[in-house]
Amino acid sequence: MMLLPRPARQQLPIRAVRLHREYEGTNVRIGLSAYGLAAPDIIALSRDAEAAGFDSVWIGEHVLAPQRYKSSHPQAAAAVRHHTTGHAHASVRLVDPLSALAAAGAVTHRITLATGVYVAPLRHPLQIARSACTVAEVTGNRLILGLGAGWLVEEFAALNAPFEARFRCLRDGTGIIREALGGGWISRTTGEYRFEPVQITDSSTSVPLILGGNSDRALRRAASLGDGWLSSGTPTLAEAVGLRDRLDSETARHDRSTPFRTWFRMPGADTDELRRWIDAGFDDIVIWADVVWPSTDPHRSEILAEHARRLGIGMTGGSVSR
Repeated sequence: MMLLPRPARQQLPIRAVRLHREYEGTNVRIGLSAYGLAAPDIIALSRDAEAAGFDSVWIGEHVLAPQRYKSSHPQAAAAVRHHTTGHAHASVRLVDPLSALAAAGAVTHRITLATGVYVAPLRHPLQIARSACTVAEVTGNRLILGLGAGWLVEEFAALNAPFEARFRCLRDGTGIIREALGGGWISRTTGEYRFEPVQITDSSTSVPLILGGNSDRALRRAASLGDGWLSSGTPTLAEAVGLRDRLDSETARHDRSTPFRTWFRMPGADTDELRRWIDAGFDDIVIWADVVWPSTDPHRSEILAEHARRLGIGMTGGSVSR
């Protein structure tokens, strides 16, 4: 039976994780971030993550792997370290995140399914809205659509996408996606995308839109256009505090009807490190999946469950006030 979308406006899903001992009663949500996994592994990871009590699964993307490229990943400028390379080499398994998450939704019931991030300027925003609407419908509105500008020049060139205009495309595209998912006819006569009145859906589909990127420009863009933000790479705790402070400053400039949520990728899965992040006030934390779920290990499900027990993860309901 198809699950129909709820009419609620862009309210981010809340599924809290309770930590034991001194953090009993503290609502902290822990997700898993994956890149380079084959689609069947993403499905298996999502099922195991839900069973173990994790809050979300995040899938990054590249559409293709150029044979040669000179592009530099922006991680150096962002002052972060990637746990795994964000590059698109021939040996890296690439998937379409929305297709993989739709499949993951078929074997799960609760866990949030998120793109982290989807390179929006590589496609027309109406196409993205169409795909996101479908995934939201078949997963019971568990999709979070994380969007980014992209960085791989050769990828844009191969797809005949406008690299130099990617930030404008992300800005305009985010607005189009949001309006299209809101239901009804939309059109554009100015900006990067222009089209006569069209309709993606006749009713509102709840898909929160969050943006990535650690630069000042990216933080301003997320605060003004998004429902939330995901860190790029793996910042240290000190860097994460700085990013959060900058985001707080930016979001304070805008009137918001719903909370602005931020997700940070934490290095490793150490319980003491996790406590330091919680003490610093972070309640949406993402761990790299391969740290706790080795995809080639036949006991990966049990390994993940043991990590969940060690971290003190258990399910509870409710919402979070930052």
